[in-house]
Amino acid sequence: MNNKVVAGIDIGGTKIAVALQDRKKVRTAFQRFPTQAELSPHLIIENIEKKLGEMLAASGATLAAIGIGCPGPIDIEKGLALSPTNLKKWKDFPVVEIFEKKFGVPVRFDNDANAAALGEFSDGAGRGFRDILYVTISTGIGGAVICGGKIHHGVRAGAGELGHAIVQPDGVLCRCGARGCLETIASGLSIARRAKEKLAETGSGFGGVGADEITARTVVEAVKSGDAAALSVWEETVRFLAIGIGNAITTLAPEAVIIGGGVSLAGDVLFEPLRSHLARNVKMLPIEQVKILPAALGDESGVYGALLLARQAVDDF
Repeated sequence: MNNKVVAGIDIGGTKIAVALQDRKKVRTAFQRFPTQAELSPHLIIENIEKKLGEMLAASGATLAAIGIGCPGPIDIEKGLALSPTNLKKWKDFPVVEIFEKKFGVPVRFDNDANAAALGEFSDGAGRGFRDILYVTISTGIGGAVICGGKIHHGVRAGAGELGHAIVQPDGVLCRCGARGCLETIASGLSIARRAKEKLAETGSGFGGVGADEITARTVVEAVKSGDAAALSVWEETVRFLAIGIGNAITTLAPEAVIIGGGVSLAGDVLFEPLRSHLARNVKMLPIEQVKILPAALGDESGVYGALLLARQAVDDF
């Protein structure tokens, strides 16, 4: 049948994206809607199922497979969301089983960072490479490793958690239980927290906004205007990012590092100093041969990756 499609579902703590794609890799339908994380996981999944059912009915297509990206940690073999930090009610929740029973098609499942990495690898900034490190810098910091064109999962699908690499021993306590993780310094939330601390210390800066209004975006805008307090916070942010990413480059020797997430939208304000720091930090391989690139798919990397997972679930698609 020529009207078969696959579905990609990108589940986030704030928003969910669902897309359909046909055999020619043409996206035939797309919806994004709030997660409503305060609801029970069953109600959230019911909402996704309803949206997907409506999209299939409107397109007149037959579903061949589903790919799902979900916040980690997850159990890929059992199809479970274990205890996502931004979906706190999803403990040991059987995501794959529910979708398989509802739609009767194969379901492929991975964590959201891996799905985003696959999206960039297949349709974005990672095209043409075989070995990439994907880093997302948003509310938190996540990552994924693609080696030889395939996701490297490691023990319990835990590979790529760059946000929880320790870069400042005895630093701030992280939500993971360790101290000094990269996420406690360079994530969007941590950038805002450190900026508020700086504002309390100096009493000025950041474009004159109040502490309650400061976000990572506020800091970036203040950096662009030459604000001294913001520059101080930002320079420290980039320095520690370069430590974490540089260590990963030295360990993995990827062809490219692709950086996505909201903080990556800072553009040259992020990428130019980051490249300079990495050139100083990485000495065991020719850093000029490692491309440091912004993600090309924006906030749709995850749904593109979920579509690829779905395509991989059916041999003849």
